[in-house]
Amino acid sequence: MRRLLNVIFILCVGAAVTATLLVPDHVVTHPLQLAVIVLIVVILLDRIFGWFKPKRGSNIPRSLVGEIEQLYFRCMREMLSDNPNLMQVINDLQRILSIDKNYKNAQHYLNRALVLRAQNSGQPAGSVPRHTADFRKLQEQLVDPDPAVRKSVVMDFIQFGDKAIDPLIALLMDEDKDVRVHAATALGWVGGHEAVQPLLVALNDENQYVRRYAARALCWVVDAAAIDGLIESLKDTDAYVRQYVARALGWSQDSRAIRPLIELLMVEQSEDVREYAFAALSDLGERNVRVARPMALEA
Repeated sequence: MRRLLNVIFILCVGAAVTATLLVPDHVVTHPLQLAVIVLIVVILLDRIFGWFKPKRGSNIPRSLVGEIEQLYFRCMREMLSDNPNLMQVINDLQRILSIDKNYKNAQHYLNRALVLRAQNSGQPAGSVPRHTADFRKLQEQLVDPDPAVRKSVVMDFIQFGDKAIDPLIALLMDEDKDVRVHAATALGWVGGHEAVQPLLVALNDENQYVRRYAARALCWVVDAAAIDGLIESLKDTDAYVRQYVARALGWSQDSRAIRPLIELLMVEQSEDVREYAFAALSDLGERNVRVARPMALEA
């Protein structure tokens, strides 16, 4: 709309100047001059109040846009380092493009990262190693008695996509909490609907860090089947868990989450959790919710 307004303004100015110089007493000269003045006023008011501010071409939630920007910044910083973590860069850029395929130069940098990885590994650009032998080798390491070995191979499963879901689900039951944390994170990257229920189980893990990363992973795979479990986890004792549960509920676009989020705000003391809850309500279309911070109870 702003572009059209500018075009009309330029045409009117040209016509008004021409009429003023050549036929100042013509019947259309004064209306053209008046139209220019009106357009100037409209343009100034638009700059102040944003009447014709262009809208985004997508319905990406604001909180999700924030994560995209964080991932993009991390990618750019990594690409500028002497020894970039190309696997991290590729995963981050693929995540960005899965949300917004036109985001800045994400596709260009993804192509560049794939070329660099190919040069370092001797593979054709764009190829992903998914040989059965490689996959079996990783599976063998998952039963290693040393938890450090099991943890070290978890993120390598990401490159195998859907094929890695079952081993990662099994790792959510690992006796070592760090392995479970890594498994939850990896499932968030590669898991689809199959990852939802296992992550909901992990959301009840005895270890708060496992619950935290399960909540974060659910943000990426949340669907209708996850809503009830997420709502229940708004009562978690860990503020970080409540933050990401709120975010996941916002990204779900499921109206069942609105009332529980408002009820959370009525009792929530943590400012960080409240910020995430308000952002989630905004993502769900409830942008005018006002809930005062509750009074802290004296001990």
